[in-house]
Amino acid sequence: MINKSQIKEFWNRVSNHPATAKVMNIARRAIVLAVVAVIIYQLFDLGWREVLASLPTHPAFYILFIFLYFSLPIAEIFIYRQIWQFPPLEGFKTFLKKKVYNEELMGYSGEVHLFMWGRRHVNKKDKEVLKNIRDNAIISSMTSNLVAVGLIAFLILGGYIALDQLIGEFDVLYTSVAIVLIAVLIVLVIYFRKYLFDLPARTASVIFAFYMARFLIHHGLLLSMWAIVIPGTPLSVWFTFLALVIVINRVPFLPSKDLVFVWAGIELSQMLEMASAAVAGMLLVYSVLKKVTNLALFLLLSYYFKEVHDEEVAANKASIPFAEANEENKS
Repeated sequence: MINKSQIKEFWNRVSNHPATAKVMNIARRAIVLAVVAVIIYQLFDLGWREVLASLPTHPAFYILFIFLYFSLPIAEIFIYRQIWQFPPLEGFKTFLKKKVYNEELMGYSGEVHLFMWGRRHVNKKDKEVLKNIRDNAIISSMTSNLVAVGLIAFLILGGYIALDQLIGEFDVLYTSVAIVLIAVLIVLVIYFRKYLFDLPARTASVIFAFYMARFLIHHGLLLSMWAIVIPGTPLSVWFTFLALVIVINRVPFLPSKDLVFVWAGIELSQMLEMASAAVAGMLLVYSVLKKVTNLALFLLLSYYFKEVHDEEVAANKASIPFAEANEENKS
């Protein structure tokens, strides 16, 4: 009979095999290409000329994009300074790269980059750095999941989403079982918190508050951006779009989530009988702006700031007396 150690050994062998990385890369590219192909088909169906004529022209759209883009890296400076000591500017550059990795490679690749940076710049053991990043990821996930559940509940209770049409016949027994299971899960998480979570309760509460404030501000700005481009749209419609983007962002290891949202958003606009060309133009511009900004900042942070840092290190070494420099090199 296969035991747990054999399964673990098999998993490690498969996950560490070079062919696995190649297959994962091919799969990610295939997903992105498939989504791009569907979007192109949607745009042809809507009419390219109509979509191009509907591109956002209001300056506030692009101003809000800047605030939206930098909201997470700025928030993470305050969040991680609750547990680490680091210069804010260095942290800001690192959190920008973390954002680019997560958005353009795959989910949690940014956390790997943050760990590599943290073990060099944070005065803590590697295990502590890893636990801190893990705890922050858990709090961030809890925050977005709570908002997602609350928003979906608001849409259902407000009658904006017909629950019976989504899940068929609604049975009280199934609901009761689901509520009991959720309650049991919450109790288990609280009881085994010290095994799953390492941060003190007070620190975790402060970090949770930061994440919640950032999450609400970010999505409030997103609603404002959409409302500027297509004024007069009922707020319930934008809440539905917001629920969609939150759900898509919670799917782990999904590449190019913004492109997936473009595809899903166009489909949703047709279901809601909106001006689909305007929605397509708005979502496409936002996605392109994100990718161009990600590329530009990644190149800037990877090459320019690296060269500046190397020059500063060289200058500092040159200022050290010759004998001290030799001793430093020997060590």
